[in-house]
Amino acid sequence: MNEVLEFRMLDAKGQEVRLESLLSLVPENDWVWSILEFDGILLEGTELGYAEIQEKVNSSPHGYAMPWTQIGEFAAGIRQCFELLLVASKSGLAINPEQLTKMDFSAFPLVLTASDSTWWTVQLATDVQEASDLANQLRAIYEIEGERKDSTRR
Repeated sequence: MNEVLEFRMLDAKGQEVRLESLLSLVPENDWVWSILEFDGILLEGTELGYAEIQEKVNSSPHGYAMPWTQIGEFAAGIRQCFELLLVASKSGLAINPEQLTKMDFSAFPLVLTASDSTWWTVQLATDVQEASDLANQLRAIYEIEGERKDSTRR
């Protein structure tokens, strides 16, 4: 079973909630992070340009996969995130095409989605302690009142 939290990209003070700040709440881990979709504006001087990131995302059915340290560097280089689908997997569990077609990420501990520069959706596996801790932190920091439990992403 998964828990889904949704909240605006602008917090109560009108500050943008960036991917980097969300990832700062996730404890260091050995998960494999896969960017399956990305559209946004990068900061100047980032290691990879927008076109190179798009090429890496689109060149594999598993997206642009990277370890924890590299996803942090990627997030630090984003100025604004319009669309994002980021999936964390334990033990290198690969995303198969059928799961991707159905948008079924229920087997993964954490999925972060940015939609239309407006909303963050965080899908967390309720049986993973790190994800449960993250859900509690997100509720407190971003004043999330409701929650939705789903077995799959909508």
